[in-house]
Amino acid sequence: MKILGIPFLFSVLLCGHVLYGQVQPPVNVTPGAPAIQAPVQIPPPSAAGTSPAQLSPDTVVAEVNGKKYTAADLDKLIATLPTQFQQAARAQPQALSQFFLLQRLTADAEKAGLDQRSPFKEQLDFDRIRVLSTAELTDIGNNMQITEDEEQKYYKDNPDKFKQVKVRVIQIAFQTASGKNADGKKGITEAEAKAKIEDLAKQIQAGADFGKLAHDVSDDKPSAAANGDFGVIKPDSTYPPAFITAVFALKQGEVSAPIQQPNGFYLIRAEEISQQSFQDSRVQLSQIVRQAKYQEWLKGIQAQYSVKIENPAYFSQRGAPAPVQQVH
Repeated sequence: MKILGIPFLFSVLLCGHVLYGQVQPPVNVTPGAPAIQAPVQIPPPSAAGTSPAQLSPDTVVAEVNGKKYTAADLDKLIATLPTQFQQAARAQPQALSQFFLLQRLTADAEKAGLDQRSPFKEQLDFDRIRVLSTAELTDIGNNMQITEDEEQKYYKDNPDKFKQVKVRVIQIAFQTASGKNADGKKGITEAEAKAKIEDLAKQIQAGADFGKLAHDVSDDKPSAAANGDFGVIKPDSTYPPAFITAVFALKQGEVSAPIQQPNGFYLIRAEEISQQSFQDSRVQLSQIVRQAKYQEWLKGIQAQYSVKIENPAYFSQRGAPAPVQQVH
């Protein structure tokens, strides 16, 4: 028998594919970056224009199945939800009804002894293994100890990872399918932009001043105003891979071939190539060295529990699909 009409949140809460305690790092976008945008966060509306911060903890804010819940009660309850569901629970209060329903069904199942009955007992046992093993991995990764000597060694052994290039750029934008540039103005075609950027490349090869051309013709207005100065590019800068690759392929003073991006063609000149100092790289170094040390530890423990097959027949027999029985 199928039960229909259970809202999406119910199924999401049941699926349980959640890694606790993990927070996505923020996206850093440098002004002038080619077509990179961070997601927009929309704050949830507050009820009747009243901020939750103005409510005292003992204020009754909801009633479920005849039971009153204060602000403190709901704060405590919502805190037990996975992080990604907490904002939804506050923004859409009715979503909480699914959680109360889950609590009721869980209590009824325990009273009926379903948690001790197969296959539910085994499923719960495996869920416990999954949750605790994930918690252990997260805890070990977050608390992996590293030393300054380890950071210094990585810094010296991997100089290219801490290379930085100060660049100038020229951008020639072309129109999108709408017939306009990325800035909404009517633009030239892709073919026209390609011809224009190739002509500029020839002028620069013939000795034309890159900065002056950038000032006069570049469609990247912030850098054009500074004679093409686009700032410092690092290996982890939030630019498209093709852009980063082109930058770090250049020698000091060299100009790239035209690079096509969704919003136009680019010429890049490497003005100055240097290396970030050890102190300026400490945050990045800490993350890299800790991750490398964690991966080394994980690889070692995985090797301990690698399965050596003594008799493949067991797996070929058990893994074979069940024969199809013909119905007469």
